[in-house]
Amino acid sequence: MTETYLLQDLAIVVAVAGVMTLLCHRLRQPVVLGYILAGLVIGPYSPPFSFVKDLHSIRTLAELGLVFLMFTLGLEFNLPKLRKVGFSAGLAALFELAGMMVIGTLLGRSFGWNARDSLFLGAILSIASTTLIVKVFTDLKMMREDFAQVVFGILVLEDIAAVVILSVLSGLASAESSGAAVALGALLKVSFFVILFLVAGLFLVPRSLEAVGRLHSREMTGICALGLCLSAAVVAHHFGFSVALGAFLMGAVIAASSQAPGIEEWIHPVRDMFSAIFFVAVGMMIEPRMLWTHKGPILGITAVFLAGKILMVSLGSFLAGRGLKDSFKTGVSLAQIGEFSFVIASLGAASKVTSDFLYPITVAVSSITAFTAPHLIRNSDRLVGGLMRAIPAPVHSLLEAYEKKVKGSRDGHARSSARVIFVKYVSRLLVYVALWVSVVLAAQVSCRALFSGQVIAWALAGAASLPLFTAISRYVNHLLLILITGAMASYKFFRRIKIHLLYNTLEVMVFALLGSIFLALAASQLGAGLEVAGLAAGMLLAGFVLKRRVTAVKERMEVILDEIFGLASSEPAHQSSVLAGQKVVTSDLREQIALREDSPAAGRSIRDLGVRQRSGATVVAVYREGNLIANPEPDTVLEAFDILVIWGSAPDRVKAKALLLGS
Repeated sequence: MTETYLLQDLAIVVAVAGVMTLLCHRLRQPVVLGYILAGLVIGPYSPPFSFVKDLHSIRTLAELGLVFLMFTLGLEFNLPKLRKVGFSAGLAALFELAGMMVIGTLLGRSFGWNARDSLFLGAILSIASTTLIVKVFTDLKMMREDFAQVVFGILVLEDIAAVVILSVLSGLASAESSGAAVALGALLKVSFFVILFLVAGLFLVPRSLEAVGRLHSREMTGICALGLCLSAAVVAHHFGFSVALGAFLMGAVIAASSQAPGIEEWIHPVRDMFSAIFFVAVGMMIEPRMLWTHKGPILGITAVFLAGKILMVSLGSFLAGRGLKDSFKTGVSLAQIGEFSFVIASLGAASKVTSDFLYPITVAVSSITAFTAPHLIRNSDRLVGGLMRAIPAPVHSLLEAYEKKVKGSRDGHARSSARVIFVKYVSRLLVYVALWVSVVLAAQVSCRALFSGQVIAWALAGAASLPLFTAISRYVNHLLLILITGAMASYKFFRRIKIHLLYNTLEVMVFALLGSIFLALAASQLGAGLEVAGLAAGMLLAGFVLKRRVTAVKERMEVILDEIFGLASSEPAHQSSVLAGQKVVTSDLREQIALREDSPAAGRSIRDLGVRQRSGATVVAVYREGNLIANPEPDTVLEAFDILVIWGSAPDRVKAKALLLGS
């Protein structure tokens, strides 16, 4: 009978949603409004009775809609795009989150609410609805606009911030520890998860999908991608994060594969069906009677929220140099709350920390802003035009001058070679630290699971740590040397330092510090006895005797990271097939090559190398620091860390790789 109810409920949901979307299309309204209205019509609060019997199953299917929406967002808005808008999105998100937390808290206090209700209201108003924005932007065909990329960058940062906020509020609910300690722990946890996920994903997933793609079956490739998407959502949920974060990260990883365009096209119908169920489920949460009972706070919160959200996001985006028009359109686009706000409100209700009225008010404000958001986004150009006409000419000139100054300063920083090197070293240092932490955690988990063999678990962890220690100490030294050499230009004291001696001394000190931390962690489980002493002696002996082998492993890790960072900083997947003038099905004639620092092609032009004459393959694109060089000229000089897209038969590509990489 349960299976019959599910089939019946699904038929009602899809049928009513279809009728409502036809009505919205006739009235020229966004289809997402039709889905929400459909949920209101068939929901449990609409008389004379609820049309849907199994609400739990419908909400489970709705969660799949959230997963698929975030997965396709990751495919569209890949890692290079996130990197490009990182500063603008980061500053705007900072202003928005801090501003809305303050505004929401003060607003709650003005209603006479207690401190915890007010704090939860601030958190609820801080996070926008990613799913709603993605759906509206897709329907209005605005996904490719410049300001949309900043919007999605803010949404990604909001989702990460939501994890931290939820952790802090959970700690507040259980009164386990201070908010600052919980927030720091949550931030470190989510950062660790994202770094490891991206490193492992970029190393494994694109290669795997390329192998599947060689079978020339779009169905097989799509099913594999779907399995990866759902697996990523499960992994994220297992570690205490949102399923949306896992799905988004997997989409961003798959976007680095040349199979991404075909996967994106294949999954659209699946996404559309389940996202429709998601928004119908949102509409089913609306209780019309409750809207009237709490009409005062609902209308007041909605009005203050719309004004505050638009102001804070616009201000942060403008201060980052995005321009007045784009900044205002960004603010308008984020003026709604959604799924994370429901989770925050339900956390307060379930833990009895907040009053009973907060959750229904959250649902009501979310429903109202879900109706207003599509109209605000659709008419954003008209609203911007009115704003520009209302600003006095002197003020407008002053704002334009600020925009040009900030943009010029940011471009200058982007071109700085010292900054590029510094960012590279910091990125790699974070990756190696995350890998080492994962090794230590694996050893600790193994020790808890094993009754014997605990020393072996830590010995294996020590062996895996040696090349990581080498890499971490090297990059710490590199960063310190960059700072010292920069200071030499301004301070005579630093010119007296013997760089070579300092470098060697610091390397030994950092290595010793890391080893001491590792042994202290091992001693916490093994006890400070002969086992730890033997572990220390074994690591020292292996470090000296197997120094060349450890260095070779470290260099191999560097090569792998070259490839991973190359995929994360360029955009070959979405454009190389177009550049080559071929469709995706001919991707077996195309290959991506990441140049290393020691590649013989680095520093030489394509003409000097004679790629086409000596191999038969053609370089059809070069991706450098996220920038595309389409159909490069023969005099184009190749640089280390470039990603080359070469075109030709398999034997020709093998010759070209040997020529370019020296292997």
